[in-house]
Amino acid sequence: MKKQFLIFISTILFAFMFYNLELGINTSIFVLVILLAQFALNTSLIKNTKALLLGFCVVVSCISNAWLISPVTVLSVLITSFVFRYYTVYPEMKLLSNAFNFVLSWPAFIGRIFLVDQWFEFKKEDSKKTIITLFSYIILPLGILSIFFALYVSSSEWLSKWYNRYEWNIDGLIIFTIIVGFYISFVFWHIHGFNFIKVIDKSLQFNFSNQQKNNLKPTLNYIPVSFEMRSGIITLVSLNCMLLFFIIVFNVENAQQSIQHLSEYSSRTHSQVYLIIVSVFLAMAVVLFFFKDTLNFVKNNKWLLQLSKIWIGLNAILIVSAFYQNTVYINALGLTYKRLGVYMFLIICLIGLIYSFLKIVNQKTNFYLIDRITWTLFYTLVFCATFNWGGIITKYNMRQPKFDLNYVTYHLFGNEKLLIQYFKQNNIPIPDEIQQRIKYHKNLPFLSKQLYYQSIQ
Repeated sequence: MKKQFLIFISTILFAFMFYNLELGINTSIFVLVILLAQFALNTSLIKNTKALLLGFCVVVSCISNAWLISPVTVLSVLITSFVFRYYTVYPEMKLLSNAFNFVLSWPAFIGRIFLVDQWFEFKKEDSKKTIITLFSYIILPLGILSIFFALYVSSSEWLSKWYNRYEWNIDGLIIFTIIVGFYISFVFWHIHGFNFIKVIDKSLQFNFSNQQKNNLKPTLNYIPVSFEMRSGIITLVSLNCMLLFFIIVFNVENAQQSIQHLSEYSSRTHSQVYLIIVSVFLAMAVVLFFFKDTLNFVKNNKWLLQLSKIWIGLNAILIVSAFYQNTVYINALGLTYKRLGVYMFLIICLIGLIYSFLKIVNQKTNFYLIDRITWTLFYTLVFCATFNWGGIITKYNMRQPKFDLNYVTYHLFGNEKLLIQYFKQNNIPIPDEIQQRIKYHKNLPFLSKQLYYQSIQ
């Protein structure tokens, strides 16, 4: 099917589903229809394992979004649908390259919309013929038809009454909805890979070439490779000693301090964890620096390799210490979005260290590590959009001897079922805000609904 038809059909579908409506089930239905259309137009995708995996990510995000919408679910639906689209059009391009294509495609719309011969898919020499065809088959007949329709309606009392029964109210909102729908549909279906990104993408490899392996050039011309290797050994010995000392101090300090002043304890814990996350990212940067090229293949690099493995291992121990400290923090003060976020970042850091280890052991390029972390972030987004974290936080906190009822009532959503049950069991009046929130969502039009609120009795 031609691009222009897909763009216009998607625009009409978008206008129908989103005009004067809130984001809800309509977002998921719209994306699922587009997903099915891609499989129908390209049946070979059904046999493509990677396409099926990415399509599954789109479906999971859509189901989660239809159940309970949040900024994370909306972002996940948007990102997964475009990642799938880019893969079907440019399967050879890296995820990071397509991420730049995705970002640049939105402002590039302003210029690309005027390249009619590209998205209407006709040759420049045929443009005159196409314009004549549109004028002859559509514009001219509609114009003549409109004139005679107006004459006939105005001359007949019955037709005039029939026509006046319908209110033709084309407001600014419907025009805005059509424009937004066309904008999204155009960027999605008329997907574009910028030439300069394609050139860069071809240079991004996971493995070193034979030339790089044999041509052992130093990073700086005035520093020999042997001196560079010794510099790395000295640096890593110093860093390992410093990190080992810090791990001991960090764990002893946290073991001796009690949780008395909650505000001070909270502030100190967050500061420590944030600094640890930053230090781990810097640790990966150190690995990228020393093993970016020559030092992977120079002879007698055994000490440098072993010290790098120790460096990665000590950073992993630091992550485990921070993980434990965050757990102690949660056991004392309960779960929040931010404390769950700490777990997520620590796990991402740990995965990054694992790939750093595999990079130096298997002698991979720096881009290998960057690409693996990029895919980790993608699947993390899908995972975060899958669960009702508000309900999980509320259920965990309610099991504790003491919990902040005000926080779970007024600062979370998706936990109304648990709250109603809790209030009824403890003979506490249900707050008006909870009742109004449920009533509001139940009274929304179908396409704006969230299935979670429809399940509340």
